[in-house]
Amino acid sequence: MSSAIYGFALAACSAAALASAPAALAQSDGHPARPTAGAAPAVRVPKIQMRTLHNGIRVAVLENHEFPVVDVSALVIAPDLLDPPGKEGVAALTVQMLSEGTATRSADQIATAAADLGTDVSATGFFTITRYFAPSLELMADQLLHPAFPQAAFDRVKANTIAGLDRLKDQPAYLASRVLANAVYGAGNAYARTPSKESVSGLTRADLVAFHRDYYRPRNTTFVVAGDVTPDQAVAALDRAFDGWAGGGKDGAVTPPPPAGPGATRIYLYDRPTSPQSVVRVGELGPPRDTKDFFALDMLNTILGGAFNSRLNLTLREVHGYTYGAQTAFQYRRIPQPSTFAGGADVTAARTDSSVIDVVAELRQIRTTRPPTDSELSFARRSKTLSLPLDFATVPQIAGAAATLLTYRLPLDYYDHVSANYERVTLAEVRAAAIKYLDPDHMAIIVVGDRKSVEPTLTAAHIAPIVDVDLQSKPTS
Repeated sequence: MSSAIYGFALAACSAAALASAPAALAQSDGHPARPTAGAAPAVRVPKIQMRTLHNGIRVAVLENHEFPVVDVSALVIAPDLLDPPGKEGVAALTVQMLSEGTATRSADQIATAAADLGTDVSATGFFTITRYFAPSLELMADQLLHPAFPQAAFDRVKANTIAGLDRLKDQPAYLASRVLANAVYGAGNAYARTPSKESVSGLTRADLVAFHRDYYRPRNTTFVVAGDVTPDQAVAALDRAFDGWAGGGKDGAVTPPPPAGPGATRIYLYDRPTSPQSVVRVGELGPPRDTKDFFALDMLNTILGGAFNSRLNLTLREVHGYTYGAQTAFQYRRIPQPSTFAGGADVTAARTDSSVIDVVAELRQIRTTRPPTDSELSFARRSKTLSLPLDFATVPQIAGAAATLLTYRLPLDYYDHVSANYERVTLAEVRAAAIKYLDPDHMAIIVVGDRKSVEPTLTAAHIAPIVDVDLQSKPTS
């Protein structure tokens, strides 16, 4: 399943937007006015210093001696896109099993060793005080390099996964994400595939062993080390811990064939009888993360649905009271893979048709009759720049920011120029981005709700043709 869509969270709002949310005054168009934000503070990010281990693994070091702590993470390119057809779930279960025992430690011994260090140590990272950097790294390396995949633990993890998939059938947000993925990417497309009860039930211990052997290799791994450590110290410790890690394996950086997109706009209605709410989602394909329009798109999304005071949230929540929150987002993947534009809200069932009408109207108006304004651009710019320092408040956050650059293959000096890049965005660029990347005539509209109560009003509204998602096309997980 596409993590881009499944990770869509309607309650998320930027810290800067929340800070500016109170005391909404009416504007001439009926929407509450946006307060004026203050000056943006400077963003200070440690320089990313790149090194290479003896076995070829790249290491990004962010030296910061302000506090005696170190954060380490292993970025292993082994996504669920690599799951063989019919074996969806291999990548996810492999990650879960890394902490279930190694060639020399049981799961209990791993937990005890981590408790002795006073921190959580997984196969892909840890955060600890400086004095425990080396022993934590050794424990991490043992899990990453030498997992035993014990059969009893595998049986338990698989059973828990299947039980979790059964529970997801009752989650309307999950159902909406599955229908949206199929509509945007196409059923069976690599981006739309997801673990199911059937695929996970068929997995064996040997499948996980093979996946680990093929993809958990130096060629697919990058380390990020941040905190109270120098580059030389980090490289020396990593070389000791990962000495002898064999090369070879397969390249994990796959790029599936591009999906066709949703085609002409349709409403995909999934029946959830007696549901008091409807889940409304819209989606279409977006550009890759390295698009030259990224900053204009980010500003556009902030204006449309990326902040508490965005148009969509003000309309559906503040003006009409249909929902507790509405949001839009561009969900990005590793370059050169496409992004996904997704948006929507959980709304009261009786207002499903009105909510869909308003969502589509906001998408149309922002690119035609009511394009972004100077004041909205100023608000979006301040929302983005004011919130930037919060992304670098702790050592783990600094490490995470570096990991984002490496994951998306962005320039290492990206954060040195990010504020200036937001400041350079013009109103004309934001308006052009709306016209170029938002297409209400070619997007999927998903409604998960009580068909008997919502279908007649949706039909009468003449928004778009309705496709009833039947039992055969429903998710089987």
